[in-house]
Amino acid sequence: MFVKKAIERETLSINRYPDGGAYYLRKELSKFLAVDEDEIIFGNGSNEVLDMIARAFLKEGDEVLIFQYSFIVYKIVSLIQGATIKEVPVEKDFSRNLNKLLENISSKTKIIFIDNPCNPTGVANLKDEFDNFIINLPEDILLVIDEAYFEYAKLHGVPNGINYVKPINPKVPKKNVIITRTFSKAYGLSGLRIGYGIADKEIIKILEKVRQPFNTNHLAQIGAIQALKDQKFVEYSVSQNEIGKEYLYEELEKLNIHFIPSFANFVMFKSPVNNLYAELLKKGIAIRPAFGVDGYYRVSVGTMEENKKFINALRKII
Repeated sequence: MFVKKAIERETLSINRYPDGGAYYLRKELSKFLAVDEDEIIFGNGSNEVLDMIARAFLKEGDEVLIFQYSFIVYKIVSLIQGATIKEVPVEKDFSRNLNKLLENISSKTKIIFIDNPCNPTGVANLKDEFDNFIINLPEDILLVIDEAYFEYAKLHGVPNGINYVKPINPKVPKKNVIITRTFSKAYGLSGLRIGYGIADKEIIKILEKVRQPFNTNHLAQIGAIQALKDQKFVEYSVSQNEIGKEYLYEELEKLNIHFIPSFANFVMFKSPVNNLYAELLKKGIAIRPAFGVDGYYRVSVGTMEENKKFINALRKII
């Protein structure tokens, strides 16, 4: 409600260009995250920040490491720059062994992208795993930790990546780390398209060289400022997501449908029938294929009414 009212007021100012440096949002986010203002960069969603990273740090012949079934954008932005992609296989249960990333680093490896939690599988790596991984990460590798779903996962042992940008554990040394996050998920501002990256100021300086002027619009900046001030909404959003996930787990189990427990706001499940997407669409329900994972779909956790509508439709189809 606070966000909507603020945006309604600011519609009177849309004849003017937005603040190119996101001055007021930068101040609010810096204070909220306890990072310096020059350690933040904003993007038209965190997708744009990922694109800026690829444009700033990759060239033809460089190698990018990702896990199998990672967020598709890592491939897209890397291939545009002429880099090659090396996919590291996940385990049979879709879990990811970070040590396998270390084993696959070569002299050409420039960037490692890790979505934590992963989109589309919903799995995540926990703090102890990441601590050990960072300790053993070579100094010349750029690690990008995509935390788009961090607000949903932080209560379940997933590390706060900012603590690798500004280390708090003397046993875990500082490395070249960029964290990307978004206001699209738990904050509910996906239509406004605003996300951000956090890194050492020297890395941010390089990223700023490829950032387009006025890349985040005025209403998005205003909305993000108000969203940061309304943490009760975020807490409510996260708590409702937990309730919704548990409901989906229980109902999918009753239907004998295999699913992967999720750290995010969606659940990946194995399709029980052919053409499930088309059959659900006939009933007004849109799910998404789990890109790259044959036979699996991804359903977002909605309101309880929406969750029940999905399950009832699924039950009728099978």
